[in-house]
Amino acid sequence: MSTIVSLDLDDLPCYHAIHQLDAPPAELAGIALEVWLPRFLDLFKALDVRATIFVIGRDLERDLGASGRGAAVLSRALAEGHELANHSHAHAYDLHSWPATEIAADLRRCDTLLRELGATPRGFRAPGYTHDRAMLMQVSALGYAYDSSLLPSPSYYLAKLGVLGLRRLRGRRSVSQVGGGRSFFGPSSVHYLPELGLWEVPISVSRTLRLPLIGTFLLGDAPPMMTRLQALALRKEAAATRHLHLELHAIDLADPEADGLDAALVANQRELATPLDRRLERLSKLLEHRRGGVPIARAMARHLR
Repeated sequence: MSTIVSLDLDDLPCYHAIHQLDAPPAELAGIALEVWLPRFLDLFKALDVRATIFVIGRDLERDLGASGRGAAVLSRALAEGHELANHSHAHAYDLHSWPATEIAADLRRCDTLLRELGATPRGFRAPGYTHDRAMLMQVSALGYAYDSSLLPSPSYYLAKLGVLGLRRLRGRRSVSQVGGGRSFFGPSSVHYLPELGLWEVPISVSRTLRLPLIGTFLLGDAPPMMTRLQALALRKEAAATRHLHLELHAIDLADPEADGLDAALVANQRELATPLDRRLERLSKLLEHRRGGVPIARAMARHLR
């Protein structure tokens, strides 16, 4: 039984934009780095887990220009053995459609910030998972060894299209992308992309319906597209599968009341209806059952020489 753990530090404005909500208060801009990430680090330390943390450059840059508290948390993560990786600078969901020179500049900007913090980035994950060969060419040009943007879940993609379609009918537009369908189709096992010189490390999905084995689906009482019984079955599969790449998001450990989150966001982000203590307990039990977890670079060490 092997377990890779990765954590995306998508910030609060990302979720407000996805759900077509007004921008959150400025004082909450750094909540992913300053509040949510420490909750994960405390849990990981208690369970002897190491993770790959995908960092958004703009958030780190903003923090360095202000309090620096978020950068200090990332430095703590490095000191505790976690891997910092590139999640782009702007976290633009349409990044895949940008000109190649602009994609390259965006990725390089995040890479530079991570290196100035003391990290040695080895991998990348695209915003919203949406990627293509042109984007991965820029990842390879940075000298990275792996990409981890593939979420091979056609059911997730089809459900996403349905939700976006309904919102458009109601006159609401999301920053989420309807394109990039190939990002959700493909093998679920690690594989090499020889034309790019990159390893692809997909996020795990269930065997039959190929539902994502990610925090959004595993930690809440009633995940999207699922009944409570189906959610229980998915949690059991995540605990029992031979190889698991568990993807988490910083918001998975948000506390709506203590963190001052907008009620409209809580209503749209379904896992937040489940009390934080219960989400923490589920994540702890899963990681304990699987006897911890490791970062992508460590799991792939024999390939990334």
